[in-house]
Amino acid sequence: MRRLALLAPPLLLLAACTAEEPVEVTDEDVEAIEQSIVNISALRWELVQAESRVASMCMQDEGFTVHDPLALVGNVIPNRFSGFASPYSRIPTVEQAGKFAFGEWVRWTDTDAALEMREDADYIAATADEQGYDDPSWLTEHDEFKAMGEDYAAAWREAWLGAERYEWDAEFQHAMEESDGAAEFDTDQPAFGGCELKTIQVVYGEPELFEREDGSSFWRKPGDEESPLTQVGDGEIYEELSVAYADEEQAFLDCLADRGQGDWEFDEMGWLPTSQYLSANLYGDTTETYLDGELEEVAELPDGIDASDPVAAEFAIALDFAECAEESGLRDGSEELWARLYVEQLIGGETEIYAQEQRIKDQLANAQDYIEG
Repeated sequence: MRRLALLAPPLLLLAACTAEEPVEVTDEDVEAIEQSIVNISALRWELVQAESRVASMCMQDEGFTVHDPLALVGNVIPNRFSGFASPYSRIPTVEQAGKFAFGEWVRWTDTDAALEMREDADYIAATADEQGYDDPSWLTEHDEFKAMGEDYAAAWREAWLGAERYEWDAEFQHAMEESDGAAEFDTDQPAFGGCELKTIQVVYGEPELFEREDGSSFWRKPGDEESPLTQVGDGEIYEELSVAYADEEQAFLDCLADRGQGDWEFDEMGWLPTSQYLSANLYGDTTETYLDGELEEVAELPDGIDASDPVAAEFAIALDFAECAEESGLRDGSEELWARLYVEQLIGGETEIYAQEQRIKDQLANAQDYIEG
């Protein structure tokens, strides 16, 4: 009954996470929350770039002109979010299958066609969240930084971290190397120092000391917030989605088997390991690949698939997946349901989501004021 209500537009009753009574949610509510999270993602990336500029200005004042670009932003790049997308959306549509298949050939080959496809608007839109944010100049800067040598890098890191934190970091790294990553390090990390501290103060304000349940502590940026999406696990949402689409999933898998594509199954997140399967069988020299962080053997191609032309084989496989998804009904309303299931979990905290968006705007303004200063 509840799932039928979720599918019925334009209004539905949802039990909010923090509310005792069900709340009425409109399509406009779904759109507003989705757009705010999209904005948060884009703003966080803009903030990272501005923060990098503030940090490099401080380091230049210390006499350093070549930088470690990732260190300037705490070695953290925000995840990219372009909108709610169910795991079924990872299966290409018929149009996408005909244009770029699964996109593995675009990543694994350097043909003129692959290089051209990397700049294609449809391909970029389809793979944006998976590829994440990237600043191509950072790779060049990283290479330049490495070319400066170890002495320069050590002096740079001490100016960036501050003397006390730099010494602690060196001792920690040494202990980890000596123990193959299993060392117990009793001393808590010192407070931020050097240009890292100044950058945090300019952009975010004074750092905060966060205490863990075991009594240890560490320093972090004030308001060091995760995406609102981390409040909800994709696996939790997929569990509900898969119940609603159990028949369609089975029809999809049966269709693949009937077309000679072998036996497949969705994992607990709703994903199919197509990327590992294709990269290993078509573009690699082994069928071993990493799945969930562990080296595993992926299924080999069925006997009926001709892999003599890997790119052509990928396009053929992609078309079967795409047509089976359509024929099985896997795409019928699944994206709308996925978005609504997410909003069901987030609706009680939409005020905080909007507030987070404003805080990032304020932090970005702090950085821009300093840069223009």
